[in-house]
Amino acid sequence: MAKKKSGAQQAQADAPPPASSLIICRNKHWRYISSFHGPWLQLPPEILDSLAHQNYTMPAPRLVDPAVFYDVVKIRKAVDEAAQDSVRASTGISNTAMQGRMDYFGTAGGPGSQLSKERIFKIRQKAVKLLSKAFVLDEVAASVATMQATSTVEDVGQHVLKREPNNVEAKYVHFFHEKIPSRAMEHYTPLDPLNEIISSLPLEQQAPPLRTRALVQIFKQQWDGAALDLTAALRITEELKRMHKPNQQQLELASKMRQEQDAWNKGHRDWRSVPQLKEEDQPQSLEQQLQFNRGGVYLTIACQSVHAALDGLKEYQAAQERGETTDADAKAHAARLEARKRVKMYAKRAMKDYTGFLSHFDYTPGLPFEITNEIMRRVYDLANGNKTQTPLPKNRLVELDNEQKGANGHGNGEGTNGHSSAAVVKHQKAKAEPFERGEDGWPRFPSPKIHPASALFAEKPPADLPVFPNEKTTHAMLNNETIHDAFGSREAVTYHPLLTDALHSLLLAHALVQTSPTEMLRHAHNAARLARIADGYPIFQAARSPARADWIEVLRRANNWLGLSVPWQKLCAPAPLPEAAGGWAKDSTSGALAKRREKKGETPEQKRERIKQESIIDALSDDRVVDEDSFQKAVRARERRALEDEQGISGPLKDKDASSSPSTSSADGDASLLPPKRWAQDENGKEYPISTDRAAAIARWIKEAPLSMGGKKKRPTKKRRPAGANGVHAATEALGEMNVDDQGDEEGPD
Repeated sequence: MAKKKSGAQQAQADAPPPASSLIICRNKHWRYISSFHGPWLQLPPEILDSLAHQNYTMPAPRLVDPAVFYDVVKIRKAVDEAAQDSVRASTGISNTAMQGRMDYFGTAGGPGSQLSKERIFKIRQKAVKLLSKAFVLDEVAASVATMQATSTVEDVGQHVLKREPNNVEAKYVHFFHEKIPSRAMEHYTPLDPLNEIISSLPLEQQAPPLRTRALVQIFKQQWDGAALDLTAALRITEELKRMHKPNQQQLELASKMRQEQDAWNKGHRDWRSVPQLKEEDQPQSLEQQLQFNRGGVYLTIACQSVHAALDGLKEYQAAQERGETTDADAKAHAARLEARKRVKMYAKRAMKDYTGFLSHFDYTPGLPFEITNEIMRRVYDLANGNKTQTPLPKNRLVELDNEQKGANGHGNGEGTNGHSSAAVVKHQKAKAEPFERGEDGWPRFPSPKIHPASALFAEKPPADLPVFPNEKTTHAMLNNETIHDAFGSREAVTYHPLLTDALHSLLLAHALVQTSPTEMLRHAHNAARLARIADGYPIFQAARSPARADWIEVLRRANNWLGLSVPWQKLCAPAPLPEAAGGWAKDSTSGALAKRREKKGETPEQKRERIKQESIIDALSDDRVVDEDSFQKAVRARERRALEDEQGISGPLKDKDASSSPSTSSADGDASLLPPKRWAQDENGKEYPISTDRAAAIARWIKEAPLSMGGKKKRPTKKRRPAGANGVHAATEALGEMNVDDQGDEEGPD
């Protein structure tokens, strides 16, 4: 048995003692697991498959990203089938016996037939292949699905490895299901099993295990290795896309699919008449996963160099003004310049990856106001018996007709004052129909314009973006009122479980690049615009976002340097459904109004109890709470911050209601006259810091980093690839010479 010791058991000899006695599967430690919770785990596979097809055939922007939708459907089918097979193998009874045997008289028969050992092994082999396929597609979604399945799937890989130690699929599945101490994944997860898996696979199949090894290195805080693995996986996927270009038959099929979709958009066809995509033709989300994770790695590397770029900078600048710098000071300043260069360089790389991730999703600003106004006018005319539906002119110029001429008695074109009627513009040409007409002669409802979500963060955003937040929405947000959107002008964006985290991570990267506050405010408003309309219903639930929590903490610590007029939580609040939805989602019921009045009229004891309960709930969801001591510290820190927010001490977000009662004591009243001291008052919370190291580093960078340090920008010459380098061989040669710093976008410290 000593020879068959697993890799995790070998690593336990040098690892520290376990922090917890709870032993769970390794995949339960995976990041962003909460993002993939939702009804897709309970819906019948047939309904889920039908919804995925309907989502794919609908006009853009689709409700859910088709790539991640098709992936979760395939993962759900694979995990369900693997769970059934693992149960059959563990019980050793045939499938017909498990379902129950009946004789001719409808009574239960005898015991079912037992499966042979060879048959049990074949069934487990099949289950391993299905689970491996699920983890290859998306290991986070597959981990969530296996948590909902039976416990027998956790041991199926280990059973196969006992008979086939070199089975690559069994190794990959067992890596996720191996039992390790809770909250100690970095100490009990060696990279040797993944190295063996990657080395035994051909190059075109190495991208998923490279992604897995990168995520493990993120837990181990080996950021450079994680960036290398993700970059290698991205290059493999790009080379595979070049090699598998669509042939003529696939292009004809895509053209036919486009025609079917256009017919469905025009209302001539139903989505059921559109043929379903084959599994090999369905889009996959691997490239999105790699871009998102590499962006997070680059952002973390940038944050790690913040303190090295700022420590001792003020002292050096003061000594330089006095002319008292030495060679050691100059050497230390050169190191600071190099650290500043790394901050800017990796932040730009993170922005590039997050922008590429957002480019996969569609956004529409909705229909223009002129179109919606015309629709409402025609509906009003029909309701009042006017069926002619004369188009309303866009300009408000006066139109003269023959009846007006005859009534005035001036057929020669002169008015009563002797001036020519040419001064009044006369429209003899009828206005063109604003709506296109279909084959049946009826006006066709216009389609809204579609933009990639990344276009909102370009230097020149789309010109048809509605203003957000405007005066009306700002007033409604500050007064906790319901926002009523105009008919037809509702914005929409394609949903992805990681969309919210990517939006806030992009804002954090912009803060490190030191984007101007005006442009940064525009990016923040657009990020809030997309976050409030992102909705994964009925497939995904709303998930917690670590980047959003860090961004809110950065706004607190940096004293709202952007000048947001509305708290971020209210800016990102989910947009309400329109009046046409029946008003069921409106928060204007008597119960909601009673809660608001109760909150405004609560006593100090009730406020203290409410803050305590909210702090306890918030602390229970913190991953850093591992024992009673850390729990008490987390609750006290959150209570202190909540009281500061209520009293206006952390006033950069203006969370305090101006109409509420003043401070409870004269001391609080004197303190409210002082400027915000959020950064200085964090000394009281040092025993348990609420914010993460990333949020603290970015906030310090915003407050202390100068815009320029006098360095000159340098752009290295780009190496041109030879003309013959293409395909898998080129990717193999590039992987051998790859470096995490070899990206070609290095600049100086500015």
